[in-house]
Amino acid sequence: MFESQNAMDLQENSGFGDPRSWLTSEAADAGGVNSGAGRNLDRVLFNDLVEIVPLVQSLIDRKASSTYTRRGSMAYTKTPSREALSRKGRNAAQPMPNKKKRDHGNNEDSDMIGSYPSRGIEAEKEDELLRLRGQLDELERKLSDKDELLKSAEITQSNLQAQLEELQHECAEKESLIRSIQLQLSDTKIKLADKQAALEKTQWEAMTSGKTVEKLQQELSSMQADVSSVMSLFEGLNGSSMTAHSEDYDLTPFSIDESSFPDDLDMSEMHRMEEARLAYIAAVAMAKERQDEESIAAAAKARLHLQSFAFPN
Repeated sequence: MFESQNAMDLQENSGFGDPRSWLTSEAADAGGVNSGAGRNLDRVLFNDLVEIVPLVQSLIDRKASSTYTRRGSMAYTKTPSREALSRKGRNAAQPMPNKKKRDHGNNEDSDMIGSYPSRGIEAEKEDELLRLRGQLDELERKLSDKDELLKSAEITQSNLQAQLEELQHECAEKESLIRSIQLQLSDTKIKLADKQAALEKTQWEAMTSGKTVEKLQQELSSMQADVSSVMSLFEGLNGSSMTAHSEDYDLTPFSIDESSFPDDLDMSEMHRMEEARLAYIAAVAMAKERQDEESIAAAAKARLHLQSFAFPN
């Protein structure tokens, strides 16, 4: 520190760095001594002093340069803000009012050499700043891409959610339709069972009706046989009565009125019996065609009516 302060004091001295100015001051002092001492100074000593001065000056310059190189270490500092940089630029642009002009060439070279590390540090800082800005831009770009991907994923998720809700709604509708079809199938099974029972009942009734028809046919056949026998009986009776009348009376033909015969009552009975027979035949035919209880009952009633003529007792 003492050496740096000494160098700065030597630099601020107006006569530092110029041997001629220092020699001039020494010469002035020597002139004063010569004038004060009566000019008794040895000229040889004066010449020796003049020769020593450049050597001493070169040693001082070399020592200042070596001191600077030992202290010229670099240190990383924080990146200054833009406001500090602009303020520093304004301060650097302003002239130094109390700064004296340096005359020594070596001091100017040392200033230039000292400015190189600072410029290098600034360049490194600028490079680092540019690199960091590039990284920041890259991160911002990646973040923007991630945001776009996130938005796309959210849109896709919302679409999938809507499709899922629609599928759930369709599934609910299909389940309701399946339940309705199952109910209809159950009702159809019940109706089918009822139809099966009705069919079995109808088959049983048809079988029973078939047996009834067979029975009626048998009865009809027997009745027809009875009617035939009755008719043959009546015909035989009628023939015998006509033979008796022909034997008792003269068979001379003459026209008489049939209503005058005393057998008018028997003839009317025959007509009623014939009508009853025809009615019975028609009732039996109707019962065969319809095969119901009403027609069967009508046939039975007609049979009883016909039997009342054949068997009055």
